[in-house]
Amino acid sequence: MLGLFSLKNPRFRLIFIFALAFIIIASVVLIGYVTLLARGKPSTARDDVINAPALVGRDITKARAIASSRGLRIEVEQRVQNAAYPVNYVVTQKPLPNQPIRKGASITITISDGYAYGSAGSGLRQSTATSGGPPPPPPAQPLRSISGMVVVVDAGHQSHANLEREPIGPGATEMKEKVQGGTTGIESKKPEYQVTLEISKRLKSVLESNGIKVVMVREANDVNISNAERAAVANRYNADLFVRIHADGNSDRQKNGISTLYPASNKWTASIHKESLNAARIIQRTTIEATKRKDNGIVERDDISGFNWSKVPAVLVETGFLTNPEEDRLLNDVKYQDLLTSGISKGIIEYLQDSKAATIRHTITS
Repeated sequence: MLGLFSLKNPRFRLIFIFALAFIIIASVVLIGYVTLLARGKPSTARDDVINAPALVGRDITKARAIASSRGLRIEVEQRVQNAAYPVNYVVTQKPLPNQPIRKGASITITISDGYAYGSAGSGLRQSTATSGGPPPPPPAQPLRSISGMVVVVDAGHQSHANLEREPIGPGATEMKEKVQGGTTGIESKKPEYQVTLEISKRLKSVLESNGIKVVMVREANDVNISNAERAAVANRYNADLFVRIHADGNSDRQKNGISTLYPASNKWTASIHKESLNAARIIQRTTIEATKRKDNGIVERDDISGFNWSKVPAVLVETGFLTNPEEDRLLNDVKYQDLLTSGISKGIIEYLQDSKAATIRHTITS
């Protein structure tokens, strides 16, 4: 009988080896588990990863202090000329606020070399840390509430007008040109479609730096996209806001100023009228605050195809008169374009941070 339990017995020897291996493996697992319990957390925990702080719109000294308090470093990528912030203020950052970053890592930033406008808006002047009164407060930061929200930007017009006609709204018998030609700079001779694309690209950059997803209706001048098709882009992406960028024109060279258009409440736009009006009010205010140009107010329109075909809140910013010599010069100045897009983007962000904006696309598409 004892021979059955002898190591000389091949069957018992095999059973013994398997049992010993099982005991060793179980012991290792148990020791590892006890060690983890002693540490009070699983081995996959990552307490070295935090959310990046918001640094845009802050003085570099303050930005460094904030980063240091989180165990992070600051790396200056470059200095840029910027009309929105004074000298030594943070213009952009990577990674964006609230994105994960390891402690000890660096946040890469660009810093403003400054540029500000005189109160009359008559020209540029280099700003300094002490000029022009107290620095502006930090802009609305890219909070989680707007991160990933969608803005469709439509640069008005295109290199060739399309005078074929399309319904002014879904099912309408009234027809309108698909895309009109736009105006031209009185002195620069630069067509509106070029100016609006330059401004739109700058607006895209600012919005994306705030965590917003931006879809451009066009990124080239040689396209053929009707106004109804432009609205269709915003509808397809279920945009939180459809922003159209245009410039004004008038036979009176003295006419100047900025206005923001929004859809009237008609049979096509009743569901987006209220939110569009809210967005127009905010964007007009912040754009005038930034540019100090003449305030031509907000304008309700029911004859704009790009509004009537839209199923999402929409606004159209008339950024100034290319037929006015001064505004023609300003709209072709990259520093003024920075100032202009700073104001427009601030209004867009303020609108998106409104709790109503966060739910509007669900209510109007249900």
